[in-house]
Amino acid sequence: MIDRIIIDNFATIEHLSFDLGDGLNIITGETGAGKSVLVTAISTVLGDRADTTMVRTGADRAFIQIAGTRDGEDVIISREIMAGGKSVSKLNGEMVTLGQLRSFCSDWVDIHGQYDNQQILDPDNHIHITDSFHGEAIRPELVKLRTVYDAYKTAQKEYDDLLKAEASAIQQKDYYSFEYKYIDDLKLYPGEDEELRERLEMMKNSSRIFQAVRSSYDILQSSDYGGAPSLLDSLSHVVSELSGISSYSESLASVAERVSDSYYALDDASSVLRDLLSGLSFSEADMDEVSGRLAVIEDAKRKYRKSVEEILEFRDELGSRLNMIQNFDAEKSRLAEAAHKRYALLEDQASHVSELRHIIAQRLESAMTKELNDLEFANSEFRIDIKKTDEIGPLGFDKVEFLISTNPGEPLMPLTRIASGGEISRIMLAFKHIIGETDRVETMIFDEIDTGISGRTALVVGKKMSEIAGHRQIISVTHLAQIAAYGDDNYLISKSIDKDKSYTNIEHLNEDSKVRMIATLFSGSAESENALQAARELIQQAGK
Repeated sequence: MIDRIIIDNFATIEHLSFDLGDGLNIITGETGAGKSVLVTAISTVLGDRADTTMVRTGADRAFIQIAGTRDGEDVIISREIMAGGKSVSKLNGEMVTLGQLRSFCSDWVDIHGQYDNQQILDPDNHIHITDSFHGEAIRPELVKLRTVYDAYKTAQKEYDDLLKAEASAIQQKDYYSFEYKYIDDLKLYPGEDEELRERLEMMKNSSRIFQAVRSSYDILQSSDYGGAPSLLDSLSHVVSELSGISSYSESLASVAERVSDSYYALDDASSVLRDLLSGLSFSEADMDEVSGRLAVIEDAKRKYRKSVEEILEFRDELGSRLNMIQNFDAEKSRLAEAAHKRYALLEDQASHVSELRHIIAQRLESAMTKELNDLEFANSEFRIDIKKTDEIGPLGFDKVEFLISTNPGEPLMPLTRIASGGEISRIMLAFKHIIGETDRVETMIFDEIDTGISGRTALVVGKKMSEIAGHRQIISVTHLAQIAAYGDDNYLISKSIDKDKSYTNIEHLNEDSKVRMIATLFSGSAESENALQAARELIQQAGK
């Protein structure tokens, strides 16, 4: 419930501070006095978009604050709008985002204007209105339905994505197969190109290499080379001589060991040179074979712009893709089965929600029929048409539309076929009364929803607002005397001009002022005794 409203430098309002009652608060005033400005200010502090043009001319900022209670706890909400474009919202002294503010206020204060009439005319909203009637039963089932729906959509997307991938892969299958076979037939192995390049260099310089290796081997092993003993023979003799005297000192033993190591190292080198000599016999055919193989490998490297190792990795990747294509049928079957099972769960939950929705719709039909009779729709008929659609959405497979007949003998027709704005306003009020009894909203604000009605119908609407105010706070901006007469607290908004600037003021009316205000709504003047008497009678009638 809202207890107090403070507004500074907002449009024509320089400063307003007033308290509200906990019942039916009626706000009236001349056209252009500032009623809509007041409602806009309240909407803004509750989380609507801040319009910097609403900052009063000459001021650098506007400030709006409401104080009240929610579930018995004190609440203070403020909104500061800077002329430069920024705004700051606070909830109980803490800065909050607009999203947080709207979430907090959504089930605390509800504002209804003429726009809400358009909402009930839109069939897309009818399913939400129906579900909100005693929604404690269907709400958890709708949450479950949404969960099952999301799970099905995820499974279906996985299946659809696989089909797309399959179509693309099948188009590439011949390419994958050709390239895989081409690379596989090359019989490459890592480092082969480097190995061949080294071997080719050996072949190209084989004559020089052979002479150097042969000469070196002969020096190490042949005793006939130059008429002198071989190097290894000489070293063997040195090793034998030193070994015979190594026991006489550590220095001799060390030298003997080092010479012995050298002998064995050179003997190993001699063996390697011998093996090289046996393999240094190359023919032109051998060179052509190595050159040809190297050329094939270089062609492949240029074709794929990859190294030998990267080409082999690419071949393995192609193999994986081909394997995936070959297994598409099995994967499709698996994903199709998963999607089918989740759709079956979705169908079951959608059917359960539909059953609950039909029960709720029957109860809402009865409640609305009674409300409409109270609102002067004599012999009217209200029905909720629920049809099953071919597709299941997050709300199920129901298409909901409200049908009404406001005159005996007339067929049921969609609400959109109702021409009278007064009828639409009363129907909307009926919905708000019924649905409002099942929600937690503590304050409802009606902004001139009485457009298009007058006379006895206006009295009925006023009475209905008074009934709603029996269990929650109502703030109603109106121009009708019949509705104002039902106010528990009445306020008059007026505008004055001083030095070419407009000033909006609000006055909490006492009983005498209330009579004069209603008389003015009747005749445009509070000076007529007839109008004053009519106002008293109207208030007395409303009190009954």
